[in-house]
Amino acid sequence: MNASVQQPVLWSRGRLWVYFVVVLAVQIILLLALSERKPILPRQSDQAASFYAATVVPADSPIAVLLALGDPTLFAVPHPRGFSGPAWLNATPLQHQSDDWTEPQRWLTQSSSKLGETFEQFLRTNIVTERFLAIKPAGVPEKVPVRPLPVRGRSGYRIEGDLTRRELLAPLNILSVPHTEVLTNTVVQIAVSQSGFVFSPVILVGSGSRIADQHAVELARTARFKRLVNGSPQGSGALTWGRIIFQWHTLEMPATNNVAVRSSP
Repeated sequence: MNASVQQPVLWSRGRLWVYFVVVLAVQIILLLALSERKPILPRQSDQAASFYAATVVPADSPIAVLLALGDPTLFAVPHPRGFSGPAWLNATPLQHQSDDWTEPQRWLTQSSSKLGETFEQFLRTNIVTERFLAIKPAGVPEKVPVRPLPVRGRSGYRIEGDLTRRELLAPLNILSVPHTEVLTNTVVQIAVSQSGFVFSPVILVGSGSRIADQHAVELARTARFKRLVNGSPQGSGALTWGRIIFQWHTLEMPATNNVAVRSSP
């Protein structure tokens, strides 16, 4: 014989809803029965809170103690309210009393009988004898030959820059300039075209004489250089820049004011 297996009894959905509604109703009835129906009133405090602005707080007042406890440096640095206060921060200051004292005046005493005693003792102990000085002839300075400075006999010029690669067709005829002083060099910057003509002569450094500078500009403008052939490094239509430095030779200026000789009466 086989024993019959008992199946668990399952509740239906309607039965579950009935139990749920019953339990919910019981909870609502208990809440209504046990709750108070009096209106909720706010409680009145016995004492109202008041605030005071403490500008000067006594050291022994309770407010000072509370402020000291809230200080973040209470245990980080020495503080009178911390453990270091009773140890050494509350030490009594030292009392020092000074007496005003002035030294009495003490004048230096000098005996008139001892005046010149030191000099007299020096004369007795030191014998002064005649001294001979070695007389030597005065030295003769050695003659150092100095070569005379080269004096320019006529004016000249030199070319610098990229124009050193260009050949000048005819040398520049530079004349001497009459002037009372020595003139410095005149530096003229020029640009030379491919055909050899000069453009835009500009004075970079003057000599100190307007006549000499104008003469230098005219000479630079009339200069002619050799024409560049095709395939030159400068290329077609390029300008060659450079400088012409004029070195001046000055002449003594003629006297213009002659002293008139007056005839005797």
